[in-house]
Amino acid sequence: MIDPIAERMKRKHKGFTNAIKLMLTQEYKFMGSERIQDMFIEDLMNEYNKHIKDGWKLDAGQTVWWAVHKNEKPGRGITIENTRMVPVILSIASIEDLDLRLNGYSAKEIRRFKVARLLKEAYEQDGVLNQADISQLIGVSSGTISKDIREIQAENNEVLPYRGTIHDIGPTLTHKKIIIKQFLRNVPTPEIARRTYHSEEACDRYIKSFKRVKKLHDDKVTLENIASDLEMSKNLVREYIEIIEESKKNGGKQ
Repeated sequence: MIDPIAERMKRKHKGFTNAIKLMLTQEYKFMGSERIQDMFIEDLMNEYNKHIKDGWKLDAGQTVWWAVHKNEKPGRGITIENTRMVPVILSIASIEDLDLRLNGYSAKEIRRFKVARLLKEAYEQDGVLNQADISQLIGVSSGTISKDIREIQAENNEVLPYRGTIHDIGPTLTHKKIIIKQFLRNVPTPEIARRTYHSEEACDRYIKSFKRVKKLHDDKVTLENIASDLEMSKNLVREYIEIIEESKKNGGKQ
């Protein structure tokens, strides 16, 4: 025998999902069986729960930020409104920052450490930040962030996972240079991909482009003609030629 009180309590417990079902049928004239409605609401709730972070689980100094999903490639007609986003928890301030300060690190060094941390935290949660995101988060100009990223990558010979490198947007040459230098050191492609936050396919693409530049450069083709023949930017060809010449000076070593 069905307990009517228990049934009422069960319906009350499902108040939010029932409200959605009522809205579908009354406000949107949703056509479909009750089973279809229940399936739609279940999918909606799953999506909702994936995108909501529990504020009580944040540590001091952390915040929730919306980042572009790392697999969401840019393309013609794709705007931020129809780009897949993902919520990420970021550490704006942490105990590590205080330790650095107590150990005599400068404000610039601490800021650069913070920039790298925020980018890596976002990527670990399937998101990628751009320079404007970091600028807003820590309150400095995008130009300063851009300079910080370039210096960190050059000094540490590493690629930071920000949107310019992950999605290959803009004149982000440093990550290509780092990938090629790893290749010249005979680092396997899977390991290069892991170190540089790139797919193996992307690494292979850069390596093949480099090989084409090297062949034409060895054949004494000018930089301008190489760029034209391969439909590559002069800046990228120049970067590759610099690597080739540097490698020759070092006896093939980087």
